[in-house]
Amino acid sequence: MPGYNTHRRFNYAVLLIVMTLFYFRDIRIFDLLQFIILGAGFYAGTEFITPDLDIQSRAIKRWGVFKILWYPYMILFEHGKSSHNIIYGAVVRLLYITAIILGVYYLLFRALPSDVMILPLGYVLTFITGIILANALHVILDMLF
Repeated sequence: MPGYNTHRRFNYAVLLIVMTLFYFRDIRIFDLLQFIILGAGFYAGTEFITPDLDIQSRAIKRWGVFKILWYPYMILFEHGKSSHNIIYGAVVRLLYITAIILGVYYLLFRALPSDVMILPLGYVLTFITGIILANALHVILDMLF
């Protein structure tokens, strides 16, 4: 399987190629804010919420002291199996980290947020799409090698 830096280079190279093609073909799917949100999701999916969070990898080390949050995930998921599913793996990781964040919030404040302003659903879905695209490229590269 390709290493961490190979995955990163591949993801960013594909992103650059697609962005260049869209620019020169004058294809506009997103407005600027949506594009930035998609890029942020792609970055998060490439650097932090990768399929390799189920092993001791550079991706897990990027979490610093918070890498401890991923230890139960490492135990639950075998590397290369469900965590490397193009859509399912990314969705499970997002649900996992969201559950932890909400759990910590609940422990601190004894309630879940009720009056928090939430981004419009379209932006949330765009961010998640960026994560899923980055994860899909990771899995595709693993399949090729």
